[in-house]
Amino acid sequence: MITKQPRYGKEGYYDLKIIDKNGNSFIMTVAGNLDLFWLPQNYKKCTSFEIDKTDQLTFGVFEQLFTAVKQNDDKYQPVLKDNTITYISEDWHPDEANILKIQKQEDAFQIDFIKNQNQSAWTYPHIGCSICFCNSGSNVPEVESIFMNMFNYLAYQSSLIQVENLEDSQNM
Repeated sequence: MITKQPRYGKEGYYDLKIIDKNGNSFIMTVAGNLDLFWLPQNYKKCTSFEIDKTDQLTFGVFEQLFTAVKQNDDKYQPVLKDNTITYISEDWHPDEANILKIQKQEDAFQIDFIKNQNQSAWTYPHIGCSICFCNSGSNVPEVESIFMNMFNYLAYQSSLIQVENLEDSQNM
């Protein structure tokens, strides 16, 4: 399921909450620098998510995302190999960055947030396993823009995505 959440302190701005078939969720949000971030809501307990065909809307969104990446993948630094998108977070050096993997299976998408465990990196430790899609200066700008366009469409243009009731979100 995908819902919109009003962004705290920013009237008219939204974050997206993606809830998988097991009730686990991650947030898509745009930071003050206009970079898109994907953040598991409880990164200590869950960094893997499964979206299957029982949620037709969310499954369809990821199917469209996968197709768009396949059609526009960077030929010099491809993020798609076989049936897996591997996106290296752009807020750290690639050797120190977290990784997002979206694997297309027959009837589902497996989404994994992989926390960098490179303890020899000078900026270690990372807090959480967030993924940054850098709005300017991206290593793969065509692919980054697909993720950003998807977020903007779902958060601000699609009539299919409902605003989450604030009372419901506080009880989760």
